[in-house]
Amino acid sequence: MKKILVLILTVAALGAAQNKWKIEKSHSNVNFAVTHLIVSEVTGKFKDFSGTIENSKEDFSDMKLDIAINANSVDTDEPKRDGHLKGPDFFNAAVDSIVTFKSTKVEKTSDGKFKVTGDLMMRGVTRQVVLDVQLKGKTKNPWGQTVAIFKSNTTINRTEWGLKWNKGLEAGGLLVGENVDLTFNVELVQG
Repeated sequence: MKKILVLILTVAALGAAQNKWKIEKSHSNVNFAVTHLIVSEVTGKFKDFSGTIENSKEDFSDMKLDIAINANSVDTDEPKRDGHLKGPDFFNAAVDSIVTFKSTKVEKTSDGKFKVTGDLMMRGVTRQVVLDVQLKGKTKNPWGQTVAIFKSNTTINRTEWGLKWNKGLEAGGLLVGENVDLTFNVELVQG
């Protein structure tokens, strides 16, 4: 009887073991898109970011997600615009360059799909955001490491974090849209 109890406790402990995953930057990207001149769209990316996921369930339904993005790494392929985005009108990166997301709740919506609620902190302001997350799959890379691939999207209103700069247009409307679409394509390596 004692052996059976020890075996049950051992199996339970193994089932609850935490898996740790780290973003592999060379195979990942963090992108954004925002409306420009009402009908156009400007896209960009962040070159410097990191992140981890911890989970104990095989389907990732208990994942804890933690992402950090360096706002100084913003890149829209236009150096003058990038400088403006790093400045006080937008990210104010000289004062607070790190943007973070930390998950607080995960809801599995279907196989491999989740709503991940968490706190997005930017410019010293924290607001709750919901990411639509899809587990694209798990595989082994050529070096024998287990890899998990995720894609995630959300839309935020940049003014809620103090990124309020804009200009009115002669024909009406604003130069820069308030809503920003964020997309995370990440490959995570276990261990």
